[in-house]
Amino acid sequence: MINGQRSTRNKKTSRVARCARHTLGVETSCDETACAVLKGKDTILSNIVSSSLFRHKKFGGVVPEIASRHCMEQIQCVFHEALAEAKIQASDLDLIAVTRGPGLIGSLLVGVAFAKALAYQLGIPVVGVNHMEAHLVANFFGRPEPKRYIGLLVSGGHTMLTYCEKGKVRVMGETVDDAVGEAYDKAAKILGLGYPGGPVLDQLSKQGNPQAVHFTKPKQDPRFAFSFSGIKTAVLYLTQDFKTGKPKSDAPAAKDIAASFQHAVIGWLAEKAIDACEFKGVSDIVVGGGVSANSYLREKLTRDAAAKGVKVWFPPLVLSTDNAAMIARRGFELYQNGKRSKLNMTGNPGLRIS
Repeated sequence: MINGQRSTRNKKTSRVARCARHTLGVETSCDETACAVLKGKDTILSNIVSSSLFRHKKFGGVVPEIASRHCMEQIQCVFHEALAEAKIQASDLDLIAVTRGPGLIGSLLVGVAFAKALAYQLGIPVVGVNHMEAHLVANFFGRPEPKRYIGLLVSGGHTMLTYCEKGKVRVMGETVDDAVGEAYDKAAKILGLGYPGGPVLDQLSKQGNPQAVHFTKPKQDPRFAFSFSGIKTAVLYLTQDFKTGKPKSDAPAAKDIAASFQHAVIGWLAEKAIDACEFKGVSDIVVGGGVSANSYLREKLTRDAAAKGVKVWFPPLVLSTDNAAMIARRGFELYQNGKRSKLNMTGNPGLRIS
């Protein structure tokens, strides 16, 4: 029962078809707990996020046990707040879309268990969603989706290039070591700038000289692979002696290292994404993931791509980081295409793009 409501399972099962008027999105892949209500395909009625970031800062990174505990504590509150803001009742829901993976297993299990239990009680379908695919569709609220495009997924845990056509996503290449967001976090930690590293490095780099330090471009094979562990190590040995581990007195200023780091990393991302466009013969790049909020990525990729006749799509900043609205939209698309998940579905931390 939900707020004293009896199950409407039998009543709703008979009338739910492939047209979901209200979709609930549930996102618990990492340190956020989020629920959103989507009307149709494009109208976001609510998008509530409870972040546990403040609990992880002192550790310099996400602690899985803390993240999953936060999800358990917050999921009911976030759900009811999402319904209240959308001005609907739980019985008005027609579909539930939930992040199945990738992510932290403890956090994923909270969201999946909640979504399945609620779907069973209400007698409505549930659809498991790949979190990374959802980041791409965050670009298309109220905008027509290109028939073919290159997807650039950049986050704390993933960096990959995808080819997308008619709703199907295929991986072209990905990082062989650190993700780009992870590299930002590690570089910021080395420079003593705190966690998370992405926003602080982005801001600090605006004060520095992007040509102060030359970072060697990694030799990546295959063609569309990425590598960011080397530049992290290079930052380390710019600031401390290789043999003694002591800080260097002649190290470049932190603002110059930050600017040079960002110039190099974003340059590699832009170069690969544009190369993928030329390889596939498409004229759109769609960017998703938390690093899509980076101001220099938005500026440089848009400028460099325009010179090649390529349009770049970025999600609104509020939809750049993990949220449930994008999960609801991707789930709605999958449902419209006949996808359903069984109630024995579970979280999959290593879920791949199919």
